[in-house]
Amino acid sequence: MESASDKTYVYSSTLSSKNQVTIPMKVREVLGAEPGDQVMFVYGENQEVTLKVRKKNSLLSLFGSMPPKGDKSELEWDKIRRQAREERISSRWKKEDDTCTF
Repeated sequence: MESASDKTYVYSSTLSSKNQVTIPMKVREVLGAEPGDQVMFVYGENQEVTLKVRKKNSLLSLFGSMPPKGDKSELEWDKIRRQAREERISSRWKKEDDTCTF
């Protein structure tokens, strides 16, 4: 790590034969990057590159944080699932010759 000025730090990483780089630990910490996150490289006219991190499954991480809307209980959903399964199975079997169709 080299300090170029009071608030600028320079870290280096070597480009591999597969054109990949390892982001230095301190940079990952500053960005809050974790395995599975998407790293975006943003560059402008002055050829400076900025790294930004998009968290993995940021929308999916909210799944289940709020109760479902509506008045369906778990027992009702079980009944709906069972009925759909029975309909699917019965539609696969033809009554004429008892063969299964897919």
